[in-house]
Amino acid sequence: MFRPKSTFEQWRIFQAVVDCGGYAQAAEALNKSQSSLNHAVAKLQQSLGVPLLEVRGRKAVLTAAGEIFLKRARQLSQQVEELENLANNLERQWEPQINLYVSALQPRERLYRALAHFYPRSRGCRVNLHERIHCHFNALQPGDLMISEHLPGDRTGLLLDEICLLPLCAAHHPLATLPQPLGNDALTGHNRISLHPPIHRSVDWNDADDTGWNATHYHEVIAMLHQGLGYAWLPRHLVERELSEGSLVQLDLENGGERHLYTYLLTLSPDSLGPATELLLRCLRSEYQSDARQEG
Repeated sequence: MFRPKSTFEQWRIFQAVVDCGGYAQAAEALNKSQSSLNHAVAKLQQSLGVPLLEVRGRKAVLTAAGEIFLKRARQLSQQVEELENLANNLERQWEPQINLYVSALQPRERLYRALAHFYPRSRGCRVNLHERIHCHFNALQPGDLMISEHLPGDRTGLLLDEICLLPLCAAHHPLATLPQPLGNDALTGHNRISLHPPIHRSVDWNDADDTGWNATHYHEVIAMLHQGLGYAWLPRHLVERELSEGSLVQLDLENGGERHLYTYLLTLSPDSLGPATELLLRCLRSEYQSDARQEG
């Protein structure tokens, strides 16, 4: 069994001497005698067989090896702090982690802002963000959160975003050169590229054709469009740069050039969430509802 030659207290003193700029200042900060700090650092260096500090005048200066060990010591301190926080949080029933399932359709800007508000108050709670093509409510476990375009008929959820989907192809694709608007017959014979399985039948399924290529991520669909491999329905917010550059163009269809979906924030049992999940839920609600007030 491994037996450490050093103690956490020695590493803590070593960091304090560096951060405070010397033994005297560190002794005052730690409320310890200077001789005890000298002894601790000397014993640490002796046990390691590596010099970490050298005194120049009244200042303790890191050696080259000391620079490396200081970085590792800071990581050790952070891990010990996280362990103790975890124990404290578990005692107070603060969840160690939260699963957040997010539809591939969902715009990320406001979501990330909400997570940024949550992080300083998270107390070490880890957020597991899972992107899913399909986010179905029946897959939720107690305590999970989900952002989905699927709202069960017997459930309510916080309305988050309206997603606008556009029919697109590359500027050099033959469909882009045809007279607009295009009927279903014009699409026949051209490759339709979709997510698989489709996000929603009404937006990923062409009424005139049930064949086509499939991909498991929107980035793959966009890449294939750039190669002129077909057309696809894509969320506007994911292709704004391509549309402004003109590398992708929107098709004008007789049966409608836009389709709309809505995303919702869902949870299985709102009344039985843990304190960390409740905090994240408040951060999400605050972010989206404040934006809604500004838009209003």
